[in-house]
Amino acid sequence: MDFSTMDIATVTRSVSGSGERYLELFLKEYTSIFKEKVNPSCPNCLTGYLTRYKNHFNAMANTCNYRLHAKYENIPLEFGSPILVNNGNITDQYAQKLLAHNNGERYFAEKPKKEITNSKKQISKTKSLNSKAKSQNFNPASAKDISVNEATE
Repeated sequence: MDFSTMDIATVTRSVSGSGERYLELFLKEYTSIFKEKVNPSCPNCLTGYLTRYKNHFNAMANTCNYRLHAKYENIPLEFGSPILVNNGNITDQYAQKLLAHNNGERYFAEKPKKEITNSKKQISKTKSLNSKAKSQNFNPASAKDISVNEATE
């Protein structure tokens, strides 16, 4: 039974075809996953259990290494795009498109370590190219002064 798609009213009031209450089935499944005692008579506790259960399965379903800041939840993927990106539906491809935005790194609370390392390397490459350009009286308009090998080092 998929409790992650149900609301609290359905879980607490409905009965399965065999006559078992959804609440009893849910609490059995919840305790088998989280290994903790539950209080079935507390409505706030039941809501918390269902929320934790849903968050657990949503986190398992989403394997993306990026997490948005809370204030950027449901941000449009691109200008005029009907796709709203949030931490529930974000993918690596969506994250790359958001990073391509002007100052796109501000959207993310978490990024993969590899991405951060690559961006730092890119910044250091840019700084070294700028210092070479200054030391050689390089004209940025003409890229002929630096060979391809020097630009990629």
